[in-house]
Amino acid sequence: MPREDKLEKKLRMREYRYEREQRYLRKRSELNEVLEEVFDQQTLMTIYELMNRRLIKEFYGVVSAGKESRIYYAEGGGGEALAVKIYLITSAEFRKTRSMYVLHDPRFQRVPKDFRDFIYLWARREYRNLKDAYEVGVPVPRPYFVRNNVLGMQFMGVDGKRYPLLVEVELEPDVYPEIYSKTIEAVRRLYQGAMLVHGDLSEYNIFITPGNDIVLIDLSQAVRVEQPVADELLLRDLRNIVRYFGKMGVEIPEPEVLFEEIAGRRPFERAV
Repeated sequence: MPREDKLEKKLRMREYRYEREQRYLRKRSELNEVLEEVFDQQTLMTIYELMNRRLIKEFYGVVSAGKESRIYYAEGGGGEALAVKIYLITSAEFRKTRSMYVLHDPRFQRVPKDFRDFIYLWARREYRNLKDAYEVGVPVPRPYFVRNNVLGMQFMGVDGKRYPLLVEVELEPDVYPEIYSKTIEAVRRLYQGAMLVHGDLSEYNIFITPGNDIVLIDLSQAVRVEQPVADELLLRDLRNIVRYFGKMGVEIPEPEVLFEEIAGRRPFERAV
C-alpha cells in the first residue's frame, strides 16, 4: 500500500474514533439527564454496557420511583417497549429485610455477605422468578435481561403510560368476580406450574389491562414452594385477596380453603 494511502487510512481511523467518542459523550450526557443523579458509577457503567450491547436503545423517563429502585420506560434493541428496573445501591438495611426470602432458595445456594453482591443476587432472583412464571403462562411481564442491579422486562402499558393497578381503578360490580377468578388462577398456576409463591400479592401488585385482564408484578420477593416461609407467604397472599375482593362484594371461600385447593394440603401441613 502506498505511503499516501496508509496516511489517509490512519487519518480516517482517527476521525472515526473521534466521532465515535463524541457520540458516546453526547449520549452519556443525555442519559445522565434522564437517569437523574441517583446512581453510582458502577450502575451507570452497567447501563452503558447494556446500551453498547444493544439490549437498550433509548431511555425515555421514570415510570415509578421508590426508596429501593427506579423503573424507566425504555426502548429495546429490537424496538420492543421495555421497563428497566434499576435497584439503588443504598444501605445494608435492604439485605436485612430480604434475607428471609433468599435463605433456602435451592436456585441460589450462596447468599453473599457483600451488600452490592446481594443486590445483584436480588435482581437475578427477580429475573428468574419472572422467567419461571412466564414460561408456564402466569400473566407477568416477560423478562429480557439482567445485568448486576439492572433488570429489563416487558413494559406493561400503552405509549409509555403503565396500566393502572387494581387499587387505582373503579370497575363495574359484575367485573370483580371475573378479576378474582383470574387472580386465583394466576396464584394456582404460579404455585403448581412455576413452583413459586408471590409473597407480596395484593391490589397494589396487580395491573389491570384495558380488556380487564390481569398482570402480576413485583416478583422479586417470590419464593420457591419448598422454602420454609412459603406457606406463611401464600396464606398472607390469599388473605389479601379475600380481604380485597370480599370488600368488592365477591363471595369467596376462606383463605385456608383456597390454600388447600391450590397446594393440595392444609397450611403448614407436611406434604406427603
